[in-house]
Order: sequence, then structure tokens, then C-alpha cells
Amino acid sequence: MIRGRPARRRGIAADARDQRESAFTAILADLVRRVPGARAAALVDRGGETVDYAGSGAPFENQIAAAHWRIVLEAIRAQPFLAAAQSLVVRASRASFIVHGLPEGYALSLRLGRGAGFRGWQRAVPACARRIGREAGWKDDAGWPWFAVEVSCDGEGRPCLLAAEGAPQGVEVIGRHRSDGPRPEQAWRVRLSSGAEATLVCESRRFWYTDEAPSTLLQAGAPKNI
Repeated sequence: MIRGRPARRRGIAADARDQRESAFTAILADLVRRVPGARAAALVDRGGETVDYAGSGAPFENQIAAAHWRIVLEAIRAQPFLAAAQSLVVRASRASFIVHGLPEGYALSLRLGRGAGFRGWQRAVPACARRIGREAGWKDDAGWPWFAVEVSCDGEGRPCLLAAEGAPQGVEVIGRHRSDGPRPEQAWRVRLSSGAEATLVCESRRFWYTDEAPSTLLQAGAPKNI
């Protein structure tokens, strides 16, 4: 069972909560910031109990919604042809919801405002799940392909510095891709000072993700012990 450790810093006013903050609070609050239109996020266990949450709205209503959608996701997975379903996206009249399955029966629930488009969550949710898994001590993270990183850009808007796990490295752009469509997206293929190569994607013009583990990127050029 996950038991959240007390948070080091309080990011949400105490009078807005009905339970103590934990180390998951900041992770969930970061997810809310990353997904356009998101209002609240919650981590729920197999029994539907809220481990922690962050965001706006009545805590009880957020917790009930998170528990309900976790049950719905499990009911969908009970169907043989949908057993591999990992996420559920629901648009309702007054709000929208995203629920993402996690190991050991846990789930991550995200509530969005009315009319919010489902943008930016396909990388933000896996990156958040990875951080939760690290805090919870889960070993298997193969289903979470994206990593959140901090990127600085030059005067032309190209990435020039990547920071992850407290170790910044210079970035050389070796390729660029821009998708065409209703939601254009920009991605850069880059080479780090370590010699490693990776793809950097910018979401919502401010949040960056990479498809390679930061620890692998930062250590690629490090000498190996013999």
C-alpha cells in the first residue's frame, strides 16, 4: 500500500484540503499545470480511496469522481477485448475526465474543465505516472515512455540546454520536425554534450519531454569502469 510521506513544501493552502499533503501532492499539482484545461488530479488505490490529490474544486467531489472512474476503467478491462486498455477519456456535459491505470490496482484521475480539449496529456500523464512510480517504489515503468525535462532555448526558440536530475548539458540540434494538423507540434532531434541523442518535444509552448531516460542521456559519455 502506498503511504504518502509528508511534503517538504506546501503548494496548496491548508484550508483548501481535507487531508494532509504528501510527497505526491507536488507531482499531482505539476500534472494539473501541464495539461491545458485541467482542474484537479487524484491518485486512488484499488479500493477507491484517494491517496492524495491536487488542484481546485471541492475535495470530496474530486475524490468521488476519481474513485468512480477507476471502477469504470476496471469494468472496461474486464472485457476480454479491452483487457489491455490503459487509459479512459470521457467528455461529459459539465466536465471531462482522464483516468490512467497504474500498477497494483492504483489509478491516476484527471478532471478537466467544461469544453477543455484533450491536449497535452499523452506525455504529461505517463511522465507523472513515472514520478509516482519512483516515489512509490514500483519497478516496472515500461508503459510510461516519456520523461519530463527542463529545456532552455536560444533567441530563435531552439533548444540549447537540457536539465534533468540536476545535471544540465548543452544541446546541439541535428534535426527538426513540425507536424501539420489542427494541433501542430514541434520536435527536435538533438545531440547532448554526453554524445547521446534524443528527441525533445515541446507541449503547450512551455513543457518539454524526451523519449530517452535522462539518466541514460547524461551518462552516455561517461567513462566505464573496467
